[in-house]
Amino acid sequence: MRPGGLCAALTPESLDDIFSQDVVGADYVEVRLDYLKEPQQAENARWDRFPVPVIATCRGVDRGGRFQGSVTEECKILDTAVANGAKFVDIDFQYVRKFGAAEVIASYHNFDHTPPDLESVIEQACATSAQIAKVATHVNRWADNRRIFDALARKWDKPIIATGMGDLGQITRIAGPSRGSFLSYAFSGNESAPGQISLKDMLNVYKFRRLKSSTKLLGVLGMPVGHSKSPILHNRAFEASNLDFAYVKLPANDLDDFFDNARQCGIEGFSVTIPHKVAVIPFLSRLELEASRIGAVNTVSLTSEGWIGDNTDIHGVRAALRSVGFDSAGKRVIILGRGGGAKAAEAAVEGAREVSLLSRSDDLESSDFDCDLLINATPVGMFPNVDESLVNGDIKAAVVFDMVYNPPITQLLRNAQNQGKTIVQGSTMLVAQAARQFEIWTGQQAPIDVYTPDWSGV
Repeated sequence: MRPGGLCAALTPESLDDIFSQDVVGADYVEVRLDYLKEPQQAENARWDRFPVPVIATCRGVDRGGRFQGSVTEECKILDTAVANGAKFVDIDFQYVRKFGAAEVIASYHNFDHTPPDLESVIEQACATSAQIAKVATHVNRWADNRRIFDALARKWDKPIIATGMGDLGQITRIAGPSRGSFLSYAFSGNESAPGQISLKDMLNVYKFRRLKSSTKLLGVLGMPVGHSKSPILHNRAFEASNLDFAYVKLPANDLDDFFDNARQCGIEGFSVTIPHKVAVIPFLSRLELEASRIGAVNTVSLTSEGWIGDNTDIHGVRAALRSVGFDSAGKRVIILGRGGGAKAAEAAVEGAREVSLLSRSDDLESSDFDCDLLINATPVGMFPNVDESLVNGDIKAAVVFDMVYNPPITQLLRNAQNQGKTIVQGSTMLVAQAARQFEIWTGQQAPIDVYTPDWSGV
């Protein structure tokens, strides 16, 4: 098995589903035979039709799979798969045996949590006659990610695969092979485990092939972060600049848990988004001038002093307003929201005649929003709630700016556009503040061909 490989996991209902999947870019293909409506129908399938080696597995329902038969029947199906060209067999470590000339992966799955004795579980899998040991456990806390990375850092008698399931465990899927895991799984079609990332995203968004043990991990900290397009933007910029960085999603509700484990997971900096832009401050060693002035942080770097907080949102807001030629001097501005984004917007329109901040708890229905500039600094209208807007009906503002960038045109902007108002998309702010983040983290000038408002990849 090739170290640090990428495996396309297939969850077919029929044989046609298997051979119609796009697995370009994968080093291996795992075929979940237990997903077939009738696993026995694979009896005559030729697995050497794939251009890469096939891993056959047929997991029983008591081990998180769908196969209704006995372990004996499972093994019979796997024996046939090997006879038909499968090069590997994945089976629960309790039932490991020889399968012809195939290499065996002794696996352990826990869809509920990551056990505190994770390394003991790996030792049990390694103690079998299998050639490879595998653990896949559900990540509920950042401490679980730390245990997985700690296990990968240890020297084992045989190759191991260690991966975290669930959204919080995605960092182990992306960075695991560069830290010692022999394999990472990505889906082609439908995911076969919680938190699995698509094969295309692993290759094209997270630049899986670029990751090495020396790669510095950055990301976006918040909850939720599933909608974030920042990994697309930053990873493309790192690749264009030939820098050894990778940017991932860092979902976290519990900041104590995150900061207790972030360094040990290899994280050296991150963006901060909703709801942590203010809450993150007590965990930092120092604030840069803009962050201190605004009272909110959207950029964090790890230095010899510890975690340092900065704010590039103000840079992004200014760039967004410049893009439509808006000068706030002497103008009336209404900002929807009172969080970190709203604080940055308030600082960015310095010189305005009047600035009003309204929260969702205010009586927005009775507000006439008669102003020169209306800014939405709340997540209302963000994917997946794309039909929502805090302002409906007549919009009296001359310019309407929505910080939400997914979708590119929110319901608020659509309403404003239909009324002939000048609109400013959140993606304009996104790329401007992200370019400044790039410079903070790398010490280099941001590549202008990536960080431009009309960049179509965001």
